[in-house]
Amino acid sequence: MNEREEEREDEEREEPVNMLYFPKLSLGPSIPNYYGDYVRRLFIGAAVAMLVLLPFLMRYMPLTLPFEIVGIVVLIVLAALTNPKKEWIMIVNSVVAGLGVAVSETLALLAYLDGETFIFFARESLAFIFIFALYFSLKTARAMESGRVGRRDPPGEFREPTLEEMWNETRGSK
Repeated sequence: MNEREEEREDEEREEPVNMLYFPKLSLGPSIPNYYGDYVRRLFIGAAVAMLVLLPFLMRYMPLTLPFEIVGIVVLIVLAALTNPKKEWIMIVNSVVAGLGVAVSETLALLAYLDGETFIFFARESLAFIFIFALYFSLKTARAMESGRVGRRDPPGEFREPTLEEMWNETRGSK
């Protein structure tokens, strides 16, 4: 193993400074490139919001009640199954979050057309929750597919090498 590979391994093993001194103040995910914890929280929040909204949907109740209850159960099941080792669950989470955005936004627009302001804003809020869940689940699925979950991105990964670094590489290879 050459010196450069050893340095890279040392960088990967080191914890970021904010994690060493302030572990509770970390802004990123606890597992590098894994955002499933955020998706789990968003799904649970969406399920609770849907459950709270049920009594206010009396006008639409006969049509939406079975779908609302099944949707709540599906969200909770997916939240419970979400983990950093299963790529398929993040793909399912992405599909469900995408469907959640489409259905919530459609119902929000229908409520707006009917003049139901409260229901419009409630459904719009659900659509925003599902948009964030869609983003984080797709981001995690992409990281899982490329094998980056659990690995920290090395600093300067996309940085162009300097002339000195290129010169040292050519001199070292001869």
